[in-house]
Amino acid sequence: MIFRGFIVYRSIFLDRCRQCGKDSFKTELCHNPDNLYEVLNKSSIISIYAHNILSNLRNASIYRGLVTILKDMKINGSKVSEIVEKHGTPLYVYNENKIREQYRELEESLCSRYDKVQINYAVKSNFNPRIAEILIDEGAGLDCASKAELELADRLDAEEVMYTAPYNRKDELEYAVEKGAEVNLDSVFLLDKMNEAPEMICFRIDPEIDSDRDLMFAGGDAKFGISEEKAVEAYRKAKKMGVEKFGIHMMTGSNVTDASYFEHITERLLKVAKRVSSQVGIEFEFVDIGGGLGIPYRPEEDSLDIDTAAGGIVKEMEKGIEQYDIGEPELRLEPGRYLTAEAGHLISRVTGVKQKDTEYVGLDTGMHQILRPSLLDSYHEIRKVEKKDDPTKEERTVVGQVCSSIDVIAEERELSELKQGDLVSIEDAGAYGFVMASHWNSRPLPAEVLVQENGVELIRERQNKEQIFHGTSLEK
Repeated sequence: MIFRGFIVYRSIFLDRCRQCGKDSFKTELCHNPDNLYEVLNKSSIISIYAHNILSNLRNASIYRGLVTILKDMKINGSKVSEIVEKHGTPLYVYNENKIREQYRELEESLCSRYDKVQINYAVKSNFNPRIAEILIDEGAGLDCASKAELELADRLDAEEVMYTAPYNRKDELEYAVEKGAEVNLDSVFLLDKMNEAPEMICFRIDPEIDSDRDLMFAGGDAKFGISEEKAVEAYRKAKKMGVEKFGIHMMTGSNVTDASYFEHITERLLKVAKRVSSQVGIEFEFVDIGGGLGIPYRPEEDSLDIDTAAGGIVKEMEKGIEQYDIGEPELRLEPGRYLTAEAGHLISRVTGVKQKDTEYVGLDTGMHQILRPSLLDSYHEIRKVEKKDDPTKEERTVVGQVCSSIDVIAEERELSELKQGDLVSIEDAGAYGFVMASHWNSRPLPAEVLVQENGVELIRERQNKEQIFHGTSLEK
């Protein structure tokens, strides 16, 4: 565990909080983690066994503060500044150990409770082949949403492949079947585009619940899925075509950190399965509750309690099998962000600082390489790489190089002083980071590296300006 690198004195931090009564942190830390700096400055750090206090570090803000104070930034033992010296900036950096840890924790929490579990990695979150290869090595299948992702699965010899995408063309569905993927249909009309009945078919059901109304994964305003009312019609039509095996699927939320939510959606999906099973006369090979497993992007946010979430999911699965006569289906999930987001960092260099109504800190990256802050107003923690943070922070706005006023990575954020040439890490960038990058302003795509225990591997070369115009008239 990465915690073992921090050796600090127990009495500095641990006590009963006078405000809430929790037997965890002193009052000044429990309710204001930023006071960590003040507590440390007043105390001498002496060595004892790290686990005495680190097992209590449940507050992400305190943990991140310790990382910043006690050591310059390293990923899996490698200094980021040294990685950048070789590979330049901007640079996506991924921690292999973290990816494996996330998968193993999820797998253990489910497989210790339920015999038949299949985790399919959502390739859409990060399609770098090495990332997918790591997760296949851990036992994951792949959840694909395009021909290219199906080709990736084929070339990596993924044993379990699901194809889920809305509004498919006929050739896309044919290609999925040709590659041996199990097809998950988003609409009933897609059955008419299939030349022949596949052995297995699945439908994405929209139970009209959604954890995030900004993203619209479900409900009347969402483009995804088949309503509960249409579900019986869909399965009846597939059965009439000659399909013999069936799955059922839903995807209702994104980045959910409330463990009880997953119990709720499992219950809802199983009730739909019961209705379909009783009216169509079929059993289900698998029940796929989708993804949506979240991570804490903000320091004050709590992590998803994956053990509690797994317990709730399995409880509903066992109840459904006992009460609903739907067979003994395999439980499937398709996480993406949960497996890779926290393992990824976008490393960038400060290109300049400008003082206007606010202080603008310009980076050599931007919304063309990390779109989420501009598109979704998403939060990503920003930290210095080479230097310890200055406890004195002021409001600063971090911006990118794109010629657009919305190219803002952090607006009026409390940050330590940043100067031209400083390296910063945009945190939790391992999912929906590189995959959403573009060539806006004709800027090349960044490089990607994977940090392993025995070194750093370049897993995607940096584009050059000539490659941007590949296939155009400039090459004729």
